[in-house]
Amino acid sequence: MPNIATNSPTAAGEYRLDRLVERSQRRVVQFPPGFYRDDTHKLPPLARMLRGGRGGEVRLKLYMSMTLLAASSPHDIKGFSGRAWASALALPTPEVGGARRVADSLNWLEEAKLINLRRNPGMPPDVTLLHPSGNGESYAWRGSWWINIPVSFWTNRWIYELSAPAVALLFATRDMRSNRKEEQPHPWLSGNDRKRYGLSDETWTRGGAELTRLGLLTIARTPQGRDFDYQRMRNTYWLHMERLEDPIPSPATGGNSGSPG
Repeated sequence: MPNIATNSPTAAGEYRLDRLVERSQRRVVQFPPGFYRDDTHKLPPLARMLRGGRGGEVRLKLYMSMTLLAASSPHDIKGFSGRAWASALALPTPEVGGARRVADSLNWLEEAKLINLRRNPGMPPDVTLLHPSGNGESYAWRGSWWINIPVSFWTNRWIYELSAPAVALLFATRDMRSNRKEEQPHPWLSGNDRKRYGLSDETWTRGGAELTRLGLLTIARTPQGRDFDYQRMRNTYWLHMERLEDPIPSPATGGNSGSPG
């Protein structure tokens, strides 16, 4: 069942989405930590995108799809209209309302210094990706760590199914899993750890419940501490990224009923 911020995708929309994947020639899309985490406890771009209701969902999925298409040098996109983006993202009334929501999202992403727009009279704007942390610099980053989102997120239509809170939790729990200590097979978060992602309690609750319902996440209560220490019960998170390679569950086995946050 599609997220309520979208319609059921049309054949034309799915065709455009598949063409995006084909044009990208990618198997995975890389997102560096500056996009979804800030160790100074400022709001990272991902958390800022989610603020503002349904607009947050369009901003996030549009940005992820533009990164799919333009993550290789020169990191630009030309000739892709707002109507085409709206259709690929299954937004309602792509010719009018959907195109307007895409335009609003592009303006927001430009103000957030995640993209640069070059406006051409009578033509779609040219888009150039900037640094994913939103510092306004060129698209590049240093470091050995990033999150890989497989193209199956698009080809298996998870982009239509998952709400913005669920996608945000996908990033956060993927980051947690890959940074866990060997003695911590199921990662948990302290209050300070959670602040690094800047996500609201509502996003954690709704996004976690949605990922769990769809088989992408297991949340359990596990004691933390050594045998003779005080053991505090904490939520532990285990993300099943391999689930993205499978078809979306039917409504009878689970589906998305949440709205974007």
